[in-house]
Amino acid sequence: MNQEAERTDIEGALGLARRRGFLGRLPAEMADQIISEAVLVRHPTGSTDLPGQGGEAAVVVSGLVRYYMSTSGGRQITIRYVGVGDLVGTVVATGSGLSTGFQAIEPADLLHLDVPRLMACARQRPELAIALVEELTGRLRHAYRALAASSFATVRSRVARDLVERAVAMGNLRPGVRIPVTQQELADATGSVREVVTRSLGELRQLGLVATNHSSVSIRDPSGLEREARIGVGSLPDAV
Repeated sequence: MNQEAERTDIEGALGLARRRGFLGRLPAEMADQIISEAVLVRHPTGSTDLPGQGGEAAVVVSGLVRYYMSTSGGRQITIRYVGVGDLVGTVVATGSGLSTGFQAIEPADLLHLDVPRLMACARQRPELAIALVEELTGRLRHAYRALAASSFATVRSRVARDLVERAVAMGNLRPGVRIPVTQQELADATGSVREVVTRSLGELRQLGLVATNHSSVSIRDPSGLEREARIGVGSLPDAV
């Protein structure tokens, strides 16, 4: 790809990010002010070198990012998937003691924000302060859903839920959509183990909800998969 084509793609992605998620809740001139000093960084698939809990923040311009919690033994559970326009990281250093992180599920372009500039603007503009509160409220809802799923839902339901949430974050929940994910990655995302996830995928396949191979899952019946994802937990993310 030549530089002009790449620049056109980046500008198109930035335009989409400004209309969605966190930036989409702001007046256009305010969004422009926030991103005017931001730095665009490409993060390859699997990268965990993303803004975290230390008062760093970025907006996803392209790609998909996973926010997860892990244990000292290496077990993980996904809290939420972060798509185009969504905010990654925090604007205030938390020091919560929780072991959390972000991982690029696919190549992701992130617009790293000038946090002091963002906070100074929030002190002067109520619209921005409200948008930040709404962002944190949405994250809390996701955390509650993840807690409910890990406590009350079966592994089959958790796997279905993870697939739905990945597709929603990609903006592509429809029949035939292919989600590049391995069984081990699904186990990591749902707080389970590969053998149990393999069995659960087999059950979803027998129900006609998905098709599978060693490196991806294809959605055959989005509505049925959503119903399966709600069992024992209830509502799915607002975007569904």
